[in-house]
Amino acid sequence: MLLRESSNALDQVVDLVGTIRGDVDSGVPHGELLAAYAEAAHDNPETARQLDGRMLAEVGPGGLVDAAATVAIFNGLVRSADAIGIPLDKHVMERTDDERETLGLNDFSGSANSGSDI
Repeated sequence: MLLRESSNALDQVVDLVGTIRGDVDSGVPHGELLAAYAEAAHDNPETARQLDGRMLAEVGPGGLVDAAATVAIFNGLVRSADAIGIPLDKHVMERTDDERETLGLNDFSGSANSGSDI
């Protein structure tokens, strides 16, 4: 939802499916590299270190810091929310129904915290 809203605010066209699948151009500047960095940072931080040079060259020092901070923030927020069972509120559930279905987010175990009865 954040990418959708920030893209709308900047009048950018972003393919949300492309951001997940990675096999189509998402419309996000440096999207393929940023997705690779985020996945590496999540799966194996040492692998992410191997992308530092390319990140610095393509998105600059500020972009690298922003990417690392974004990965850290989302990782922490999602883990915290899932650990204590925080459900999505009704407003977010309603506004993200199509995106959650299209991106397969309802298939993740954490989605059970936000059942259809909310």
